[in-house]
Amino acid sequence: MKKSGKGNLHVVEEIYNMIPAFTDVFSEDTFYVFVVIFVSCTFMVAFILSRFITLKPVD
Repeated sequence: MKKSGKGNLHVVEEIYNMIPAFTDVFSEDTFYVFVVIFVSCTFMVAFILSRFITLKPVD
């Protein structure tokens, strides 16, 4: 039973090592650009969806 636990931990560690670290993906400047683009896209999607979705009160 202990061997299975160590095997599972090994798999989790291997997957963790495959995922790049935050600093590997973003520098400070690219992070700010990503945030601005993400927030802008979120507002655009919310605006577009608000044109098609109408909430009605339940009687």
